[in-house]
Amino acid sequence: MGSRWEQALEPADLALKLATKDAIRGAGGQEFLSESLGRSQSRFSDYGSPNKPDFIPIDLVRKVQALGAGKPGWPHITHALARADGFDLYKLPETGASSGDWLAHVSAISQETAEITTKICASVADDLKVDRDDIKKHALIADAEQLVTLGVQLLAQLRAVAEG
Repeated sequence: MGSRWEQALEPADLALKLATKDAIRGAGGQEFLSESLGRSQSRFSDYGSPNKPDFIPIDLVRKVQALGAGKPGWPHITHALARADGFDLYKLPETGASSGDWLAHVSAISQETAEITTKICASVADDLKVDRDDIKKHALIADAEQLVTLGVQLLAQLRAVAEG
């Protein structure tokens, strides 16, 4: 059974505490951050503990996440904040003024859209629905994430050209 404080946490706050703990671990741990960022080790422990009321200050979020860049789950805290508000994150690609090969990019979007559409059609062929087994069998989440990533890349390319 959790502490009184932990039981009082809303799911989004608990997710934020756990994401903070993961971010601290990914950035090198409490002791490393204590030495690097001038806060006590116990403060970093409190920030990631669902048993303590303290949340990590926003100025430290960017510093901690920068130190853990590229680790699995990164940026942990930003993801948790986005999810709490109903968003998901996709990293914007680096784009140049020319913004790459338009034909190849539009082709990739078309191919990925066709692939996931074919898989969804196969899923609904037997019972007119997509269920958990269909999602696993056809790797629909990975395909949908790839499609969103391609869309984000297209958006970034269009913005780069528009902003010149």
